Amino acid sequence: MRLQALMLTLVILLVLPMVNATQGHLKLLAVSESEAGYKGSIADLYAELKEGNGRVFIDTFPVTKSDTQISTRFAKEIVCDFLDMDCSSIDFIYTIKADSAIIGGPSAGAAIAVLTTAMLKGLEPNEKIAITGSINSGGLIGPVGGLKSKVDAAASDGIEKVLIPKGERFVQDDELLVDFSEDLVDMFNETVEETKNRTIDIIEYGRRKGLEVKEVSTLNEAVYEFTGELLEEPAKDLSIDSSYKETMMSLADLLCNRSRKLSDNIQEFDITNKTQSHIDIEKDAKNMTERSKQAFREQRYYSSASYCYGANVKYGYLLLYLQNFSNEEFLSIVYSMKEKLQNLSISIERQEIKSITDLETYMVVKERMIEAEEYLDDSMLNINDSQQSFYQLAYGTERIYSVFSWSKFFGSKEGKFSFNMELLKESCLRKISESEERYQYFSLFYPGLLESTRKEINYAYEDMNNGDYELCLFKASKAKASANVILSVMGMNEDQIRDALEIKLGVIKNNIAKSTEEMFPILGYSYYEYAESLKDSDMYSALLYSEYALELSNLGIYFKERKNVYSLDILKISQIDTKVLYALLFGLCFGFLFAYTVRLRRRKIKGKKIEIKIR
Repeated sequence: MRLQALMLTLVILLVLPMVNATQGHLKLLAVSESEAGYKGSIADLYAELKEGNGRVFIDTFPVTKSDTQISTRFAKEIVCDFLDMDCSSIDFIYTIKADSAIIGGPSAGAAIAVLTTAMLKGLEPNEKIAITGSINSGGLIGPVGGLKSKVDAAASDGIEKVLIPKGERFVQDDELLVDFSEDLVDMFNETVEETKNRTIDIIEYGRRKGLEVKEVSTLNEAVYEFTGELLEEPAKDLSIDSSYKETMMSLADLLCNRSRKLSDNIQEFDITNKTQSHIDIEKDAKNMTERSKQAFREQRYYSSASYCYGANVKYGYLLLYLQNFSNEEFLSIVYSMKEKLQNLSISIERQEIKSITDLETYMVVKERMIEAEEYLDDSMLNINDSQQSFYQLAYGTERIYSVFSWSKFFGSKEGKFSFNMELLKESCLRKISESEERYQYFSLFYPGLLESTRKEINYAYEDMNNGDYELCLFKASKAKASANVILSVMGMNEDQIRDALEIKLGVIKNNIAKSTEEMFPILGYSYYEYAESLKDSDMYSALLYSEYALELSNLGIYFKERKNVYSLDILKISQIDTKVLYALLFGLCFGFLFAYTVRLRRRKIKGKKIEIKIR
């Protein structure tokens, strides 16, 4: 019996580590700091999955220059969402080892996501392949810096293929200096010294170095390159939700009818009272209404509504100017609008959030209500500056009409998501962390450039401290998007940016199509549509709205209940190489039979000795 117990214990000790944990490894492309500046380097990424409760741990040796914990946690969440898997019973332990201090942040996100996906699916990734890129909502592989240096490091280490984010094929010869176009800089109200470095094709550059460089856009594509397994079928064609279309068409119709009324009112005034500046403003407003009509004919109702909204601000300003109100009359109008806003606010706060659509609607209307109140207050402060105060009153007024229009989206019947204050607070904190990470990463290379992003993050913190978690989530999402815009166009000229925008819009379209299987992302789709309408006339605004679309089309990740329960036991057994398993079992059986034979032989010998003594 002792022998059997001993053998059983041995089997348990041998098998237990395989059942309770699994490990994986990939080469990680990084950037390290040297006396000559930043250079590419190779690090080792290790991952271990253990039975636990969904925690994420990461160790780095040496310590990275920026925190990698945030991107690691987000990568894990993206993977569990991608696989529709409940990972709450697993602890994820990651270790990054390098020869020198590396820059952390979001640049390791794609590699962490690929390795985690492979481990959860029991796949073996090809360690001769490396990937650099951030991981973003919807599993999109996002932009990072230092591509040329990382390719240099990969070639020196014997890596055969490097995967880079789609749209980042062209980089500056010294990519840590970036040639921003004036339009992009003006868009963020920042200044940066332009550089004249030569743009290179990183794919051709890799070929000269003896390795293949390939662009990938999604986690699904990246996993396929590493494992040969395509885990997700291509998204179906994007189908616009009928209720969204009807509501947005009504919203556009409402705002555009207002445009017509305001325009008619302006025609009642003597044209001689207008300055050339005001004539130009009216011309711009008319151009916007024409663009709105075109968008409406193309069934781009959000774009149509947006153009009419812009026209209404201009028409409203002209009407205020032409009517030559006294200060008392002006203040009376402001107080009237503030009363309307107060009544709307009471109505909005009574709304119960039961769906992602309700959540997105609340985000939009709450932000617009705050903006409206700020502009109305500013108009009173600047009452002695008629031009400024008229514009502020016009803007605040149209924001109120926009709130009224968007509030029609409340009351969606869709389910599949759960909401409570704790979940909303957690989503707010996580999105702030993601935007902070992007900001800190970029600031290592270009300190002080993203001041507008910094302000947006600070506003998100204020909302969080005030308990307004929905608005915090919205502002933090927009802050992350604005940082991603800059990161995504580093080193590109206008033609390359235009190509990158087309690629991004295609990826976002697929991402939204996938999201519609569970809910229709009204904000994500609206911003996607608007980016499509702007891409030919205002490429940089289109870039920003495309990033908004990406961040806001996948909010369900923070509230979604996973369908599949993860089983570490099944995974580990599936990961053991079959030959190794058979060899192990054969060895155990042989050892058991050998021990059993020896024991029988000893018994026979002992029996003979006893028999001899008796005789």
